[in-house]
Amino acid sequence: MGNGQSQGNRKRAEEESTEGASIPSFISPVPTDVGCSQYDVFLSFRGTDTRKAFTDHLYHSLIKAGTVPICVFRDDNSIPIGEEFDSQILDAIARSKNSIPIISENYASSKWCLRELIHIMDCKKSKSHIVLPIFYKVDPSDVRYLKGRFGEAFHSCKKRFDEKDIQEGQRALREVSGLHGWESEKVANGHEGELVEKVVEKILSELRQDFQLDVTKHLVGIGDHLNKIRNWVDAPARVARMIGIYGMGGIGKTTLAKQIRDVHVGGLWALSKSRN
Repeated sequence: MGNGQSQGNRKRAEEESTEGASIPSFISPVPTDVGCSQYDVFLSFRGTDTRKAFTDHLYHSLIKAGTVPICVFRDDNSIPIGEEFDSQILDAIARSKNSIPIISENYASSKWCLRELIHIMDCKKSKSHIVLPIFYKVDPSDVRYLKGRFGEAFHSCKKRFDEKDIQEGQRALREVSGLHGWESEKVANGHEGELVEKVVEKILSELRQDFQLDVTKHLVGIGDHLNKIRNWVDAPARVARMIGIYGMGGIGKTTLAKQIRDVHVGGLWALSKSRN
């Protein structure tokens, strides 16, 4: 193969690998017994459409939301060219609790975006993976039936796709178009700031569900422990404080944390950790 042809193939590979897919650019502190094994949110988006605008605003709003940082997986253009790219992306999706595919006009023109979406929808079927699509300046019906500019972008590029990507990509697009999400032009008359706020609020709500614990209303012996912590929390302070409940497994750390959270609903997060 000539040098000119080789350079041309490399350039095309770079365009495919860096403009459509996502890699981790923020990892929040997590307990050491868990490590960085999970992400709270996976953002799937077409870089040329939204990377520097809507997706960037959403990303920064997510990582700043709440008392405990949200771990978000998104594109920062640093995965090397090659097969490792694909495996890292798919693995990150599988290890994410929520996926937000930002379906923009040129989303389906990227085979990497399609592969992300295929895996996202497969994860939704096989485990408790929540998919919250944002139809960014596109109509869900155009996504379902590949019409309008969205359809034109897909058809103009599908000659570069594998047949498997085409068939499974169309299936994933039909499925995601049927999910309840947000249409950017219909939220607050197209004001993106309010859309970002609604998405962040929904993610926080979903993450709090992970912390829910069915606890009886009348627990014996928890009152003294609860009162001690409540008195400390209620004391005036100029800075934010974090409560850590530490001890061996099975002594009621999560139960105590749940009770504290139910009493102090104004943005308090309580974390518990077992002692090794």
